Amino acid sequence: MNIYQETKYIMEKYNVIPNRNLGQNFLFNEDALNKIAEGAYENDTILEIGPGLGTLTAILLEKAKKVICIELDQNMCRILKERFIAYNNIEIINEDILKLDINEIAPNAKVIANLPYYITTPIISHLLKNNIKDITVLIQKEVAERICAKTR
Repeated sequence: MNIYQETKYIMEKYNVIPNRNLGQNFLFNEDALNKIAEGAYENDTILEIGPGLGTLTAILLEKAKKVICIELDQNMCRILKERFIAYNNIEIINEDILKLDINEIAPNAKVIANLPYYITTPIISHLLKNNIKDITVLIQKEVAERICAKTR
């Protein structure tokens, strides 16, 4: 089963429709997922923000020592717990990332995530304020252009 088929299967199994109010957008492009996960190594603790159905999580769990998932949607947390029940290197936290002290939860962690588009800028600001130095995120093109824009 490829990633697209697996994502579709999980969505049907749990009757999931992406919640646009939470910026949910499920990525199933295998090349993009592998590119995002490139920075994860076997001794790393990875902080994944907004894991959703766990498509990226599945790759990270195979590569990293530990994956800490921060997910606001309680339904997604339930799916993640069921999907990855056999893994002992995952922690799932049902909370708003902007309300967490990241240094306390995951000191020395790398952030690897496909960020929810509606709060990308606040999340990046929060990460920088928490002295997170290794950040690999997929963001919406328009957000990237705004971040890279020259001031007038």
